[in-house]
Amino acid sequence: MIREVLDTNLPVSYLLTHRPPIATLIEQHLAHGRFILVSAVVLLQELERVLRYPRLQRYYAKEEQRRCVALIAALSEMVELPESVPRICRDPDDDWVIACAVAGQADAIVSGDKDLLALGWAGEIPILSAAQFLSLLNDQQARGAAPR
Repeated sequence: MIREVLDTNLPVSYLLTHRPPIATLIEQHLAHGRFILVSAVVLLQELERVLRYPRLQRYYAKEEQRRCVALIAALSEMVELPESVPRICRDPDDDWVIACAVAGQADAIVSGDKDLLALGWAGEIPILSAAQFLSLLNDQQARGAAPR
């Protein structure tokens, strides 16, 4: 089964729009256990912080915010991260996403962040858009094969 790290911008996008491809990824694939979501406390804390931005709060109720974080936590295989990680990306928060993928032996990082997507790879781990990851999931499902 594919192991992946979901960058925090995707659950935020989901709460704002509920549209594909992120809605498909969360509602049809994650909710039905078609991949293993890997996360870490620092990523959940970032998600909580971003969801509290005043400019975003008008798009969803506080209860939806809490449920989103709780759902991601409940569906995730949590990994331990070191206290600090090497600086790779322009945005230090992105470095935690990469560290989580490495620690969790992820097969992919899924993000909508242009800086992360521009890297293309974190070592041997591809950094994919939600649409690219959906395509990978569909290909793997059709072949019944393991990734990599």
